[in-house]
Amino acid sequence: MTATGRMARKAEVSVETFLVWGAEGWIAGKLAELLKKGVRDVHTTKVRMEEREEVRQELDRVKPTHVLIAAGCTGRPNVDWCEDHREETVRSNVIGTLNVVDVCAMRNIHCTVFATGCIYQYDKEHPWHGPGFVETDPPNFFGSFYSMTKAHLEQVRAASPSITWFSLLQ
Repeated sequence: MTATGRMARKAEVSVETFLVWGAEGWIAGKLAELLKKGVRDVHTTKVRMEEREEVRQELDRVKPTHVLIAAGCTGRPNVDWCEDHREETVRSNVIGTLNVVDVCAMRNIHCTVFATGCIYQYDKEHPWHGPGFVETDPPNFFGSFYSMTKAHLEQVRAASPSITWFSLLQ
C-alpha cells in the first residue's frame, strides 16, 4: 500500500473522543487513567451537570463520541450530608445526570452512567452469601436520601432501555 493509501485509510478511521464527567472524583480519575493507557483522546470536566447550557457548551468544545458520567453528590464527609442538603443532592444526582444523558441523546452521543449507590439490601430472595442482584432487579433500599436518589435514577434507567447505564452496585 502506498503512503497515500495509508493516509486515506487512516482518515477513514474515526477517532473516539471521551469526555469524563466528575474530574475530581476517584472513579472518574480511574476511568480517565484507563482510557489514556488505551491511547484514547480523553477529556475530563468539572462542568456542573445540572447547568444545561454549560453542558451543551462543553459538548460543543470537546466534541466527544462518548460521555462517561462518574459524577454526583456523595457528600462530605459521607452520604449523611445528603440528608441535610436534599436540593443539592437532587440537582446533581437526578436532574444533573438526566440532563447530561438527555443532551447526549439529542446529539446522538454515546453516554454511559457509572452510578454508585446503596440501592439494594439483603432480603429473603438475596440473603448474605446467596444469589446477588442483577441490573434488572428493582432497587429495594430507600433507607437514606442519597440511596433514594440513586434508586429513582435506576427506575428511570429501567424505563429507558436505549440509554446505556452501568451501575457499580454497593
